[in-house]
Amino acid sequence: MSTPGDLGFLRGAVFAQLADREKPLPLPAEHEQREWLAWLGVPVTVGILPELWLEPIDLNAAELRQAGMLPEVVYGGLVQTWWHPFQQDWVARTRSEIYACFDAAQLDRPGWPLDRPALERVNAYRLQELTPNELLESSRPFWSGHCAEVERMEGWLLLHLEHFQRLQDVADCLFPFLYEGDPRAPLSDEEARQWLRIPEGVAWSDAAQILGPERVARLLGERRTA
Repeated sequence: MSTPGDLGFLRGAVFAQLADREKPLPLPAEHEQREWLAWLGVPVTVGILPELWLEPIDLNAAELRQAGMLPEVVYGGLVQTWWHPFQQDWVARTRSEIYACFDAAQLDRPGWPLDRPALERVNAYRLQELTPNELLESSRPFWSGHCAEVERMEGWLLLHLEHFQRLQDVADCLFPFLYEGDPRAPLSDEEARQWLRIPEGVAWSDAAQILGPERVARLLGERRTA
C-alpha cells in the first residue's frame, strides 16, 4: 500500500492512463490514491488497477498542494520526468498538449528527478497564463472568506498578475474582497495601500474604483476615494 499522495505511485498511474488515454484508468473504488488522481485530473473508473511502473519520488502531492501548486503543473512535472522530447529544461506543458503529443516510444527512464524548485518556476510561469476566472477558481481553497463580485475581483487580479508565484499569492491579493473583520483606521496613506494590497504605481482613485468606494470605506472606517 502506498502513502496517499505518493508521487511515485501517482506518476505510475498517470503513465498507465496515458498509454490508453482514450479510456479512464481502472482503480478500486476505495483506493487511497483516488482523491489525488482526481486532484491531478486523471480520469479514473472502478476496476482492477493495471500493473504500474513505480520509482520513488521524494515529494508528496499533499505537500505540493499546500504549497500552492496548480495540479496541472504537478501533472506536467510528473509526465516530464519520463517524457521530455527535445527539451533541455522543464516547461509548462498542459494536459491537452500532453494528450495530443504523448508518444510512449519517447520515454526516458529513469529520466529527470523531480524537484520542488523546478515545479515552483513552472507554477509561477503558468499562473501568468491563466485567465482571471481560472485564477479565482484555482485559488478558492486558499480564500479566507467569500465574495461573489466576480467582475471586480477579476479586474483586481489583473493589477497583481505579475506578482503571482503560488495560489496563496492570488488569494492574498483578494484580501480586500474577503476580509470580514473590523475596519482598520486610522492608517496613513501608505499603510492603507499596503493593507488593501494596492500595487505600487496604481493610483488610489483607480484602486478605489475597482474595489468599490463602499468597500474601501468599510475596510478603513472612513470614505477614502480621493
